[in-house]
Amino acid sequence: MSYDLAVYLPEALDAEVLSSLVDASPGLQLEESTRGSGDGSHNWHILRGKQAAYCFTLEGPYLVEPEDVPHEVTAAVLGAGVMYSIVVEGSDAASIPHAVRFAKRLAKEGNGAAQDLQTDEIWPKTSTRGASKPERNTNINVVEVTWYHLMDEVRDDFPQRYLDLARKYLPEALPKRFGAYEPAQGNLARDGDQAFTDAFATEYGSSIFGVGTFPVFNSNFYGIFGGNMKHDHWNRQGDVQSVSISIHRDVLNDPQWRDTFQRFFLAVARELPSFYASAEVNPGYLWNGRTLWSGKSEWFYTQSGGGCWKGLTDRPVWWAWFTPMYAELLRSHLKGTITEYTDGLFHSFGDKPLHRLEIIERWPDAYPWVPAEFISEATPDTQDEVAEVRPGRLAQMLVPPPSKPDWL
Repeated sequence: MSYDLAVYLPEALDAEVLSSLVDASPGLQLEESTRGSGDGSHNWHILRGKQAAYCFTLEGPYLVEPEDVPHEVTAAVLGAGVMYSIVVEGSDAASIPHAVRFAKRLAKEGNGAAQDLQTDEIWPKTSTRGASKPERNTNINVVEVTWYHLMDEVRDDFPQRYLDLARKYLPEALPKRFGAYEPAQGNLARDGDQAFTDAFATEYGSSIFGVGTFPVFNSNFYGIFGGNMKHDHWNRQGDVQSVSISIHRDVLNDPQWRDTFQRFFLAVARELPSFYASAEVNPGYLWNGRTLWSGKSEWFYTQSGGGCWKGLTDRPVWWAWFTPMYAELLRSHLKGTITEYTDGLFHSFGDKPLHRLEIIERWPDAYPWVPAEFISEATPDTQDEVAEVRPGRLAQMLVPPPSKPDWL
């Protein structure tokens, strides 16, 4: 038997820092035969007391993928990428408190979190993921993300899968409050996941919205989920639906936040599956300290209306995801960076978030960013315009709408 603890950190600590951390821990010392100055994975015996008796073993660092990090740890640490294992071999009762204290010291030193694998308890109790909020009553830039998908391709359990993906990659995107109207009646912490998934079957309306945790502001789920046909309006013109969230632009200048957000962006796109997804900067929102207001933000006409896919926007977007129906047609025209996946293509203009004007400044030939036949240039006068080319079944309606209500 053994007593096991795990410490998750964004980055590995070098051997000298680890050695100093042991030396600074009261009553502990590093066994000289295991002391080393090189980096890499270690297997160190930690001794305690005047008799230098064995206390515990420190192993690692081991690289971990985000998918393998426990949800409770993800909620506490931004960008956990390595794990150290602390093992009290034989479960010596006198050694366990020393191992626990050292795990906490290691977590604090590396801005991470420690987990007791016997009880699943996490330290610290409060998350280190907090992002700096802007001053009250200031204009801020927001990155708006929209995932577009077809109603007959989305999984019935997508609402639950969305919660699972948020916990795995971006806990701030969890809808801590949710509903079909203001003020939101659902509370995820109080009511649980089932209440969120039930909302799609019990609420009559075209959408469910959620309130996130800063730096995520909100989320919206338009259309049919969970197999609920009530959410489909009788005058639907097509089968396109969407999911969207918004997040503060400034946090995405941080590589750890940006990497975390990109994993979530791609995970949702592939889960829906989304035939097209975009992330674009929208300036001029007003932040009052608690709520986001449109303020002087730009008005983005949706690329789908009444379930009808209009086409791609004429303005270049910072990030885009295309499944093969679009990727095969657009790949040779795209500027910026392309990353290929087995089920799609990820396109990016620059590392940090860029507004369309900043994109055009850096890539003067990025306007329009795709050939004109794929574009629907939505304006107040042309918002019903559709692109000349809408590939695959994006120009069709294969799933019939419900019957008209009796009162019409």
